[in-house]
Amino acid sequence: VSGLVDFMPATALERRRAILLCNLKPAKMRGIESQAMVLCASDAGHAKVELLTPPEGAAVGERIYFDGHPGEPFAPNQVSKKKVWEAVQPKLGTSAECFAMYDGLAFLTKSGPCKVESIANGTIK
Repeated sequence: VSGLVDFMPATALERRRAILLCNLKPAKMRGIESQAMVLCASDAGHAKVELLTPPEGAAVGERIYFDGHPGEPFAPNQVSKKKVWEAVQPKLGTSAECFAMYDGLAFLTKSGPCKVESIANGTIK
């Protein structure tokens, strides 16, 4: 049901680790309740799309953090009321080294930064 269907087969997602945005209000997509958004990077022409992936050793369910931004995530109602995604998304991208970034800061786990396979200087949605 995701927008990834045009970019990768469902089998490419099986047994893959990914970065998910989970504090969204559940929404129906094609009759199925979606409770998270899979974050991906795309190139400038949106012809190539890749999953953001955590580093080896990152625990499943571990929360991503950004240096200098401590605190708890917003609740789903706050995310939608304050239009948090709309404000944050334009500041998401990948670095020249393919690291996932927010406003110049790497997506971090206790095991290190998150990356994409090959999309440098891309956008994240």
